[in-house]
Amino acid sequence: MRHPTLILATTGTTSSGKSTLVNFLCGADIVPTAVSEMSAGAVTIEYSQEKTLIIEETPGALWECGKWPSIPESEIYRLLEQVMLAYIDNKKDNPSLAYPKFLIYYPFRLLKEYERNLPRGVRVKMLDLPGLSYVGDESNMEVIKQCREALCLVTYNSQETDPQKIKSLLLQVVEEVKGLGGSPKRMLFILNKIDVFRNDRNWTESEKRFVEKTTNSIKNELTEQLGEYKKDIEELKIIKLSTLPALLALQIQSSNRNDSNIACRDADLKCGQLIEENILEDLPRKAENWSSQDRIRVAEDLWQKSYAEEFQQYLNQHISQHFPKLVIPQAIERFKVAAGNSIEQWAVQTTTAILNSSEENYQQESEKISWIKTSLEQFLEVSDANLRKPFEEMNQKCEDYFNKPFSEDLVRILEGAVEELQNTPPYNEIEEKLIPLYDWREALGRGVDQILEAVAESLDNGIVNLDHPNFKKVDTIDVNLLEKNLMRLISLGYRAKNGQIIEAKTQEEKDNLNYMNLALEELSLNLSKNIAQVLENISQQEINRMYNAVFELFQCHLSYLEEEANRIAPDIAIKFPSSKLNQVTKELRFNPQFESGFDITAEEYTVKYRTWRHWLGIVRKKETHYSDNATIPSTGEMLEDWQKQLKKSEPEMLKRVMEWLLEQINDLKKKVNKTQGEILDLYQDRLEKARQEITIDYEKQKNIWEPMQDKAHTLATHFSQISPFLEEENLSD
Repeated sequence: MRHPTLILATTGTTSSGKSTLVNFLCGADIVPTAVSEMSAGAVTIEYSQEKTLIIEETPGALWECGKWPSIPESEIYRLLEQVMLAYIDNKKDNPSLAYPKFLIYYPFRLLKEYERNLPRGVRVKMLDLPGLSYVGDESNMEVIKQCREALCLVTYNSQETDPQKIKSLLLQVVEEVKGLGGSPKRMLFILNKIDVFRNDRNWTESEKRFVEKTTNSIKNELTEQLGEYKKDIEELKIIKLSTLPALLALQIQSSNRNDSNIACRDADLKCGQLIEENILEDLPRKAENWSSQDRIRVAEDLWQKSYAEEFQQYLNQHISQHFPKLVIPQAIERFKVAAGNSIEQWAVQTTTAILNSSEENYQQESEKISWIKTSLEQFLEVSDANLRKPFEEMNQKCEDYFNKPFSEDLVRILEGAVEELQNTPPYNEIEEKLIPLYDWREALGRGVDQILEAVAESLDNGIVNLDHPNFKKVDTIDVNLLEKNLMRLISLGYRAKNGQIIEAKTQEEKDNLNYMNLALEELSLNLSKNIAQVLENISQQEINRMYNAVFELFQCHLSYLEEEANRIAPDIAIKFPSSKLNQVTKELRFNPQFESGFDITAEEYTVKYRTWRHWLGIVRKKETHYSDNATIPSTGEMLEDWQKQLKKSEPEMLKRVMEWLLEQINDLKKKVNKTQGEILDLYQDRLEKARQEITIDYEKQKNIWEPMQDKAHTLATHFSQISPFLEEENLSD
């Protein structure tokens, strides 16, 4: 608690100005920015008075790695840019190339700005996360894990106007939120580059409409895909900002004249349309000649129009509201597991054991321990059965399906089972938190549909376009193979939306028909590879959601067990710490296979034609030939067929989920039984020891230890009150 760490993680949609936001928070240009997507690698920035850059050693690195102490900002920028470009240029030909990792020590503005609102001794660091292109990297997942206790800033590109790209941006927002994990409540959504609307005649109305529409779209998309956080999503803060003019407003006022001159030139060139006309008219043509007063006027104007002040107020509020809730619970939980529970058990059990150490009380207490063991075993068995019941029933339905398929929708049955559990005490306290236990199928199906629709649209339009966030999760080699495959099909004439019947008579036509059939079979193989990777990534996200849901379920279960166990045995201090027992393990993997193609049949046809014999009254000539005939499936038919194939694999996937859930429940039960057994054995040992040590002067010892027992119970009560306190809304106070 003396040195908590505030982690601020930044991520965002394509070309959303995320790197500029990082620079704004730092107060200097240290992270490279560019017109095209530049973010390549994870950048960690820790507060320090001395500036240092560390480029970590990564597998196959094609750039210089090492440590650069006492390094200026411009050199940090140059080295990062050099490494990022090297990675981007080589990634396509070397997909396994590990992305770079940077650690920067820098006296960033963020801490100076908010230091007065943070606890004394707080450490602060920023994580600038790579974009969607790198989400699949295992090493990146390590970085993302750090975000579980971070306050997250998610930037959105407000400049985009194309409807298809806007839809893609919304999907990216959801992907980023899922990747970061946890509740969207601790995420601040930033509509960046909002100054674009100032070019409109009635810009205030245009901006207002955009903010309202985008806010609703983001909330609706998040609610649809993260139903367990519906209440949190309703309270999301989505704010306006233009990071570039905000950063320039800071740099213009730099005490370093050269840095100030550069910022003045950039403001004149890149943000001239934002600066008030009466200010522009007074400015010298050369930015270097702007007076101190000119610079102040421009900086203040840009600061106001970029919404920088409003952003800082929101960020301050965001930190004040969520930082204590992220830091304090973890610290207290670690204390309780490491020391608090042991202290409580020692105090309560020791005083109880001593007070029951007389010959008469000892016999009664021994019998009571035996009764407690039996009662606890029965209680734990019943509680475990109640928890297992809906999942065991669901597992049996899966078994029945494989033995004799029936028409019921298994996923809907699972949804009903989970909802029934949610409505059963004590699990009704966690409300919609269990949605991910059945919603995963919807997410997997949505991901597959998005891939298939992109493929179908490419074939229908005759133009290959795989610009979708899901393809960012796939190995670039496999995406390239799919693109070439689609281009080949298009070149063979496969563009028909409604399908077509082909009768191939000539050898060339037959060859083309066979080529098309082979290309469609190849499409199935390529699609399977792409979809397998997409499903693996989506399933990892969904497993994380299921992990959170099971964690919530088990936390509720353990809390109930602990409360009831202490009602049965009030003088034993039984504890079932969630962080120690609630450990969900084993990964799930889904790998459905897809097939496509069509049947080619040989059919007989006759050709009649006249020869010179016909003109002489001799017979007309007839010849029999064979054609290759086939009905080419339309893209719609293929899409429907692939969706059916995914549907067929549902029972197997559902069975895996049920087995996984039951395995987690089994593991939890073993841990709970072991823990309560150890606690009772410990108390039995203390009772035996007290009996041996206290014999003659029992009555005298009793007068000393009775008030000690009262204090022990008071201590236990104080410890138990910590957790509810953490949930209060005024925790930050």
